[in-house]
Amino acid sequence: MTTTGRAPWMTKGGGFDLSKVSIDSVLRRTVIKDNNEFRDACSVLRAVYHAGREDAGIYLYGLFIHNHGNMARKEIIVKALTDVKTKESANILFKELTDIESNNVTRGYISEILECLSRYPIEIISDGFEALLKDRKWSYRMKNKFKGIIYYKEDDTEDYTEDEDTV
Repeated sequence: MTTTGRAPWMTKGGGFDLSKVSIDSVLRRTVIKDNNEFRDACSVLRAVYHAGREDAGIYLYGLFIHNHGNMARKEIIVKALTDVKTKESANILFKELTDIESNNVTRGYISEILECLSRYPIEIISDGFEALLKDRKWSYRMKNKFKGIIYYKEDDTEDYTEDEDTV
């Protein structure tokens, strides 16, 4: 409790300041076998990261590595990493794409990774997608998906300045 009698994560208006919430109980929920508890905990970590707690993102990186053999949990973590738009997060996801076998079983998981990466800034993802485009394991169709993400991002970041003659 603070000197004002309220919990440190409570705002004066009665709301929650997620950047000040203790995540100890959330971290404990990530090692429980129940996937619903795990999903909820990852969602909280995502929100707390979004509120400014970098440690929540780092914990998500560790969870990804810890759950290396559990594709269902890794897919949950990938969804949580959507807001953790860091070079480290992108590197983890590109390594996963490099290591994973592309087949009918992994197709949805790979799509989830691509959806996550498509939300990252082009500066963070361009090198990773360029490397995937050179990798012979990917089909023509998958390479077109990679190109689509890159080109969409490049078009989205172009500097649209008016021509001096039209001003």
